Amino acid sequence: MKYEIYIYEEAKTASFYKKAIAEYEKRLSRYCKISCRFIKKEKEWEKLLTEAETAGDACLVLPGPDSVSSEDFSAAIGRMELSGQGKKRFFIPGTRFTAPEKGDAEKRKAAIINLSDFTMNTAMTAMILYEQIYRGYRILNNHPYHK
Repeated sequence: MKYEIYIYEEAKTASFYKKAIAEYEKRLSRYCKISCRFIKKEKEWEKLLTEAETAGDACLVLPGPDSVSSEDFSAAIGRMELSGQGKKRFFIPGTRFTAPEKGDAEKRKAAIINLSDFTMNTAMTAMILYEQIYRGYRILNNHPYHK
């Protein structure tokens, strides 16, 4: 499975977030391929999101009340692995997007995932997404999460 994570970067990302993301990329290398890309231009962001929505592998990461548990997320990873879906693209839009209104979710062709009720900056959201993907693979493979 290959994961691509796109982050709309509104401000310079702190180095400790990038270090944490690099650490999770190293840990995840035994389970999957994963990459992260920071996007600064809105046109490029929209182009990538539209392309992913057309391909059917887009997932928007937004704050909201219906957050997913680690076990449910792990099960979703397992279903993606078994379905033969080769790629999943996660988009972390930042503060320019908020939790979708009732009708907005239907307008987007991307799946929407809620990691937390909290509104977090994009880099923290990316770090938590990486952590949840790692945790999901650990649960899926019956490995202990903590050493």
